[in-house]
Amino acid sequence: MAQQIGMHKQACKLINPAEASVLNNFRCAQGAEYRHGGRRGCLEGTRIAVLDEVELWTRDFDKPPVYWLNGLAGTGKSTIAQTIAERIFADGRLGASFFCSRDFEDRRNLHFIFPTLAVQLARRYTEFRSIFVPLVQSDPAIAHESLYNQMRKLIVEPLEESAISTVIVIDALDECKDVEPASAILSVLGQCVSEIPKVKFFLTGRPEPRIREGFQLPLLGQATDVFVLHEVKSSRVDSDIRLLLRHNFSEIADRRGVLDGWPTEEQLNLLCERAAGLFVYAVATVQFIDHKNNDPKEQLDRLLRSPESSACVGKTKLKTNTTLDSLYMSILQEAFGNDDPEDDHKTRSVLGAVILATNPLSPSMITTLLGFSAKDVFLRLSSIHSLLTLQEDIDQPVRSFHKSFPDFIVDPARCINQRFLVSPPNHHMELLFGCLNLMNQTLEKNMCKLQGAVTNSEVPDLHERTDRYIDSALQYACKSWHKHFVDEHTVRTPKITSTLHRFLENKFLFWLEVLSVLGATREAVDALDLVTKLSEAPPTVELANDCFRFVTGFFQVIDESALHIYHSALPVSPQMSMVRKLYGPYANPLTRIVHGLPVSWDPAIVTMGYFCEAAAWSPCGRFIAISNGGLRTEIVDAATLKRLAVLGFPEGRTQKLVFSPDARLLMSYNAKPGKFISWNLQTGALVNAISPEQWDDNPWCSSITYSACGTMFGVLIYRSLGTGSFTIRTYSVHSSTHVYSHSVEGRVVGDIWTHGGCLRFATTKSGSITTWEVGFASRNPPTEIESLPLPDNSPHDLCPRSFHPTLSRLAFTHSRRIFVWDTQRSKFLLNEYVQWANWISFSSDGRFFMYRSRSSHIYLWKESPTGYILHRKLDCEIGIPNQLISPNGESIFAFGPGAIQLWRTMDRTVSLSHKPTDERFIVELSPDGALAAVARFEDKTITVLDLESGDPLSIIDAGMKVYGQRVTGSIVAAVGREKVVTWNLPARDRVLNTKANVNYSVRTATPLISCLGMGFPEFVSISPNLHSFAIVESIDYYSHLHDVPTGQYLGSVSTGGQRPWFSSDGHEGWYITSDGEANMLAIVRNSESGVIKLERLEPTGQPLHMPHWLSPRGYQITDDGWILGSSGKRLLWLPPHWRSLDMEARTWSGRFLVLLHGTLPEAVILELEE
Repeated sequence: MAQQIGMHKQACKLINPAEASVLNNFRCAQGAEYRHGGRRGCLEGTRIAVLDEVELWTRDFDKPPVYWLNGLAGTGKSTIAQTIAERIFADGRLGASFFCSRDFEDRRNLHFIFPTLAVQLARRYTEFRSIFVPLVQSDPAIAHESLYNQMRKLIVEPLEESAISTVIVIDALDECKDVEPASAILSVLGQCVSEIPKVKFFLTGRPEPRIREGFQLPLLGQATDVFVLHEVKSSRVDSDIRLLLRHNFSEIADRRGVLDGWPTEEQLNLLCERAAGLFVYAVATVQFIDHKNNDPKEQLDRLLRSPESSACVGKTKLKTNTTLDSLYMSILQEAFGNDDPEDDHKTRSVLGAVILATNPLSPSMITTLLGFSAKDVFLRLSSIHSLLTLQEDIDQPVRSFHKSFPDFIVDPARCINQRFLVSPPNHHMELLFGCLNLMNQTLEKNMCKLQGAVTNSEVPDLHERTDRYIDSALQYACKSWHKHFVDEHTVRTPKITSTLHRFLENKFLFWLEVLSVLGATREAVDALDLVTKLSEAPPTVELANDCFRFVTGFFQVIDESALHIYHSALPVSPQMSMVRKLYGPYANPLTRIVHGLPVSWDPAIVTMGYFCEAAAWSPCGRFIAISNGGLRTEIVDAATLKRLAVLGFPEGRTQKLVFSPDARLLMSYNAKPGKFISWNLQTGALVNAISPEQWDDNPWCSSITYSACGTMFGVLIYRSLGTGSFTIRTYSVHSSTHVYSHSVEGRVVGDIWTHGGCLRFATTKSGSITTWEVGFASRNPPTEIESLPLPDNSPHDLCPRSFHPTLSRLAFTHSRRIFVWDTQRSKFLLNEYVQWANWISFSSDGRFFMYRSRSSHIYLWKESPTGYILHRKLDCEIGIPNQLISPNGESIFAFGPGAIQLWRTMDRTVSLSHKPTDERFIVELSPDGALAAVARFEDKTITVLDLESGDPLSIIDAGMKVYGQRVTGSIVAAVGREKVVTWNLPARDRVLNTKANVNYSVRTATPLISCLGMGFPEFVSISPNLHSFAIVESIDYYSHLHDVPTGQYLGSVSTGGQRPWFSSDGHEGWYITSDGEANMLAIVRNSESGVIKLERLEPTGQPLHMPHWLSPRGYQITDDGWILGSSGKRLLWLPPHWRSLDMEARTWSGRFLVLLHGTLPEAVILELEE
């Protein structure tokens, strides 16, 4: 062992500083390796058979590459895993290990396993490191990819290329949080293990359903050996337990001076009988007897005098002779039974902090959060040291030594002594108050003492700074306070309400800072969402909602940079935002916003430019799948629209997206070339792509549903030509084959759905609505389940639009009215006039009903005792025509070819109605940078702004739609459809009112004859001197040059439909192609003849538009919205609603930047300074 440790240290010494930096900063779990955590291996002479078998398996490469040590709780799996890791490390064959634990966030998170193993392999093997380090340097975000991509890129490919032979140990896989029916890690392992035959995987885990299912997957089952610990002969296990007890008692006797002959054989027999095969009982017994303040013989006598009982571990009854409950009760009684009952609340509080904390707390953290003395806390914990993992260092985390103890202490049926019973609601509230109180007392601005305008990833010692300046108790409080909300009563307690309000009012931004540097910004979304839903105090709800809008609106920048909370998020927050009013003095903008700062929050939570043609909510409501024009399918966070995963296979345009009922699979239907594509969302792997048989008559795939187990799916096909008939088709996911087809009579209403093991759908015909059922793999025709009547005298031409299968509610339209009919109770729940309705749907629980009108209003109705009542009216953008309601009805996702939007329908403080803008802005700045002219196309006005103050100087009624304009120190010129008009500006006094106080005079009105008959000009530019030239871009994609004073046509050149611009001296023009290339035009006047013509110059190749806009001073806009200075300094992050696919970004003198697009209520003018 010593030799191998020396070799390991030597390998680490060979790591150069650059490699060490990559490995140290790569995202992985802390304390997961077998050498950490103070874990003990098996006592020598115990578990010999299983240890020998496993060790033989590690050396025999003819045996399967995977080994599963299967055992119930308390049977010693982790101890065996520890011993195996120690042994194969000693002979140099251990590559990496990961000991999962539900007590630690990173060690119960599946997405930390492969990155952590990869870092250990890189430290262990030079060949692996030479592949791994360049990979991470080129793709730092790889640790955040899907499990499948992690396994393939971080583990399989480097191992395959380096041809390393090694063993990897993963313990307690059942303690990881996993929503998959079959373990996601095991699913990925099954797909990849055959590619690395020189690598062995040793895994342990309880036989929970998802673990069993994972090892039964076809690819993994045949590659796995299994050893079942709880099926080992009881005599062999009892012998090992007896040996463990005898060894430990012997050590106690030697150390404590106990007389020989202790314990007696009778006592050992009784202890072995009570242990009933559970090593956890034996270990707890030894720890209890070895209490430093008590006599071991008396401790053993007390324990054996305690009554036996039948015990349950978790929800699983183990063996009738097991007495864990009586053991636990004896230990508690011995520790606290003689205490003053008045102090029992402290005991319960300390125990509650240990078992209810979302991450293990240290004694010092418990002291800080509960306000008890450190001595008192440590004394109480040390009194029950046999039930805990407790160290002498009070800064080290304490946790229950086995998961059966927390189950016992909160169950009144098991913990029958009320003095020790922990009530989760009460003690969660204690921890909540402690967290809020600590944050109120200690949070302050820039706690990590960061400098500059950097992102968090650009701070090389960020981890060291967070540990140095933010103590562990405060880190816990910031990340976990909201997780101690257990019901609405908690947040409505006056003590909690006042403390919470004070926190939001004084410490909110500092809290966001801490979450940002800890990489936990998403916790803020969940926390504030809970407060807004549960609180009933209007001031607190209003403030919490404004904070929620701040976080969701600026999530990306908060997540990436703690400092840019003050440099970007706060400066661009709305003028009326409560966060801005409370924290405005802390703003530190690096870019001045001259014009366009919004007055209030936009009704949509998030708006961003995106081409989206299909979308689907996950059944849990936390994720949305979106398809980007057939290029890719993405999974985004349903609260922030942050991209979480990208799914490949960019083939054809996506027509439909659908999740499986358990959200394990996602399917897209790509109409051309006609493929059903399935992904495993937990692993990110492509399951298959099914190309169905040729469909005739231009069919439309109107609905898809997976079977409950995800092995089959059904499709509803509507043929728009001929008879307009419906067909149900079913397919096998794994075999990629068509199973059966069923013709449907009548009109199918809404979507098909899964019920039990069958597919269901509803049809309307002859005054009734009928529910049908058919098996996914059945050749029999659909069976009628239920037929219910439609309203009396219902017209034959009613148009059924949506059906809620659980509640049997039908939505239909007729004669410009929309109806919701309750078929069970034969009554109308809604009867409303509507000129036109589309996107009609119910929420999953039926509480909400939604449709969109022709005027782009979304009407959201909420269930009431008398029917549906109007809950919200939303005014969506005209260019975002599609909407989906979340499963719980609390959010709406709108999407279209230009943008995506997220709406929060339960917002109680912000009006969701607003007038969608279709305004077109034209902005020009004067050559000296003193003035800006903002023309509103539809409004026919021109506002002249003082750029120093941002105040309006003049508001001109142009009397025409303005296609182009120019402003100097004293003159404004504008181009309409058929004329150019100029105005003399008044003195630069601020104009408080609009047209009534504006004094302007028409200087000239020159017709542009060449524009007539050519359609409307699309873009216009005027030379800076106002008198020489104008280039008018018409719909024929040509730029036409005119002399302004005379209107004379001077020449034309094709510019591909792009806007042309003039140079500052008016002698050159340029335009930008759609791929970002700048093309130059020379405007040449013949000195003798006076003839003016255009000559094309060589392109500069300089990209001048989003996403990579450059200015003469070197400023640029990145594709993720950052404005960078010439030195690369991050000056400002542009929020999503300031960006768009059709955004136009322009600069003047390298100093002012103007942002324009169709959904902005105002043109945005920024002054850039470094």
